[in-house]
Formats: sequence, structure tokens, C-alpha cells
Amino acid sequence: MLHTPESAAPMSVEPLVTNSGNLVVATDGTRDSDGAVRVAVALARRDGAKADVFSVVEAPQVVDLDGAPVADLEELVEIAVEERGIMLLAQRDRTHPGIHEWPYELAVGSRVDKIVDRARTTGASFILLGLGAHGIGARVSLRETALRVIRVAGLPVLALPSDAWGVPHSALAAVDFTASSEHAVRAALDLLGDDGTLYVAHVTPRLPIPQGDSRTWGEITRGAVIPKLEEVLRRLNPSPGIRVEYVHLHGDPAHEVIAFAEQMGIDMIAAGTHGRSALGRLVLGSVSTTLVRTAKCWVLVAPPHRDAPNSADRPAAPNDWS
Repeated sequence: MLHTPESAAPMSVEPLVTNSGNLVVATDGTRDSDGAVRVAVALARRDGAKADVFSVVEAPQVVDLDGAPVADLEELVEIAVEERGIMLLAQRDRTHPGIHEWPYELAVGSRVDKIVDRARTTGASFILLGLGAHGIGARVSLRETALRVIRVAGLPVLALPSDAWGVPHSALAAVDFTASSEHAVRAALDLLGDDGTLYVAHVTPRLPIPQGDSRTWGEITRGAVIPKLEEVLRRLNPSPGIRVEYVHLHGDPAHEVIAFAEQMGIDMIAAGTHGRSALGRLVLGSVSTTLVRTAKCWVLVAPPHRDAPNSADRPAAPNDWS
């Protein structure tokens, strides 16, 4: 169910994310990460930011199958780094043919740790990385790497399929009224820039309608949900060029969000994580995990903003599903 907001007096608010910061685009030089590179460069050009092309070479194992130390380990690392550099230049030629300047940084070590450290040390606003293709192979490789980065990054992560390009023109932000879902709305607005459509959605479970009540479940719950969604947007004060639609869905959250995004041809889905507690960093919500593993569009996942109250301190919403 869609609802277009009536005009309301804007409220001044400090941005939760700034679109002027650097974007760390984590790439392995393969076609699976081409979409992340294309989108990062497009966003950087639009916003006057820097796309920090960053690649991590995992150090080879230090023992062979018999348990003996591998000889010439340093030489093997040097070869791997050289090969990765060649792959990154090939990626440049695929994604941005004709460009000669292509600065990038290479690191050796744990992929997830190095990516997160790079984002923190450069003060990045977003991490962009590839989702690769769909299917079991991607689920146990690139998509799981994306989930691991999201769990520990502490800042919004945008995961992109290999065919992604340009900047987003539409986004569906899934809101469960926690700090992280509100941060996801703000992050989605930053990526949309000054023009586009933002669908702000809340999903309520399908419950039995009280006996004798002739109203539909949507009619029963709509009056409580839409005003709360409108309040979130009033706090965030989107650009005048952003068209906002409020969406009230019913059923399984991940399924409904993905189905609505596919039906409307939406570029990007945005959602929050569980929180900043140790458990929240370790285990993502089932909805966020399902989105990363199965959505065909771009997926943006945001933690609570660092200045927001810890979501663990908030009373849980009756249908909190993040």
C-alpha cells in the first residue's frame, strides 16, 4: 500500500551520513566486483568525493599439505600482488575504457579486516563491494564476504551485483523504527542525492482479524504505521527533489520487501542491522541477511549511527523484525 506524504514543515537535522566523504570500493579485480567499481566512480563524480579503489590479497598458506613450511613465501606473495595489479588494470579497461589514471591500493592479509581498517583510517562514509552472481556459489563466497564485512564495519555497506552501474534513482528503505533502520533511511537518501524516489516501507505480520471486525488488516494497522513513518522522514528532512512514498506491507518482511522492490523496479533496498552490541555485531538480523543473500538489486545495510542511542536500550517494537 502506497501513501504519498502531504507537505510538512521541514526540520533542521544534522546528517547521519555525509555524502562528501570517501567511498571505499573493495574489489578483487574480477567481473563479480565490476558493478561496485562502476557505481563507486559514478557516485564519487556526482558528489565530488573520492572513490578509493582498494584490493586485498589473502596471504597464501604457510604450510603445504604435508605440514612443511612453504618455501619462498615472500616470493609467492609478490607474485600474487603483481597478478592482482594486472587484474585491477583489466577491470579499469572493462568498466571505464579510455581512462588512464587509475590509482588503487593493495594490501596483504585478512580480506575483511583490511577492508574495514581501510574504511576506518580513511574516514570513509560507505564501503562498496560486489555481490557477484546469484546461486549457491555466490552464497558461500562473495555474498558471505559481504555479510562478514557488514557485521564488523560499523558504517553503511552497499553491496552490488556485477551488472550495476550509474547512481541510484530509487530506493526502498525498510523501517522497523530502530536506530539502525533510521540510519539506513538516511544513508539511502545520501546515495540518492538531490533527485529520486524513496519508498519508506514497514512490514507487519499477517495476524487473524478480530471476530466481527469487517476491516482488512491493512485498514486496522495503517493508522498506526504511516504517521510513524512520516515522523522518521520529518526528522531526516530529505532534499526537496526527493519524492517520498510510504509503503505498508504485510507478511514475511524479507519476502515482501524483495517482492515489492522487484515489482516496482527499484534500484536499491536499504535496511538496518541488529545493533552495536557484541551479539548484534556477530549476528545480523534475518531480514538483512536474506536481502544480501537473495536480492537481485543493490543492497544497502546500515548500523545504528554512532551518535544514536544503542538500539539495545530501546524498547523493542511489537513487530521488530530487523
